[in-house]
Amino acid sequence: MLSLWAWNGPMSTEHIIQSTRSPLHRSAFGILSVTAAAAMTLAACAPDDEMPEDGEDVTPGQNEDSPEPEFEPTEEETEEATDDAGTGDDTDTPEAGGDHPVYQAIEAALAEYPDGVITEFEDNTDEDGYVEVFVYDGSTEWELEVDSETFEIIDTEDDGIDADDEENAQAVQIDIAEALQTAESESGGEPKDGELDTEDGTVVWEFEMTNDAEVYVDVTTGEVVRTS
Repeated sequence: MLSLWAWNGPMSTEHIIQSTRSPLHRSAFGILSVTAAAAMTLAACAPDDEMPEDGEDVTPGQNEDSPEPEFEPTEEETEEATDDAGTGDDTDTPEAGGDHPVYQAIEAALAEYPDGVITEFEDNTDEDGYVEVFVYDGSTEWELEVDSETFEIIDTEDDGIDADDEENAQAVQIDIAEALQTAESESGGEPKDGELDTEDGTVVWEFEMTNDAEVYVDVTTGEVVRTS
């Protein structure tokens, strides 16, 4: 009921509205005010990312913009990468010429005499099953027979060395494998035998190839001096 008789003056619209509000209206208004305030607080505190749906697992600190974890290679892949990284250009080693027994025999001889110089070789694989290699070790020349299949040294003999051959051996500055590869490229054949010699005053490796070509390679520069 509206109690207008208690007011002696004119009534404004505000007084009428306040007078007509029941306790129920005031209670509902208060609930709405609290709810609105709580919603505003949650909105201010919530992150910019979308809230996860019900049942979705969320890792703290993770969102859609988080970078994917870096790929970690397996142990097998790591070993393969290591093996690949260790595979390089071994043109300065005797085996770089491929499977030809001369290269393998020279490698075996130099493994036996690491500081030695190859002065001569002859491929006797077809006749005797070995490669004959001569190595100067700084004081004498050793004659080695190297098995053409196992590349084991099957015989060693002190062959001695004369002054001229020793002087030629001391002039060598490049690896014989490099000289052999040069001879192969120049002639198109494979090495059959070779020895240190001189050509117009220049110390050379004289190589005879399987196609009967002869190639002379400077032992200092590695350049081809003559081909016949």
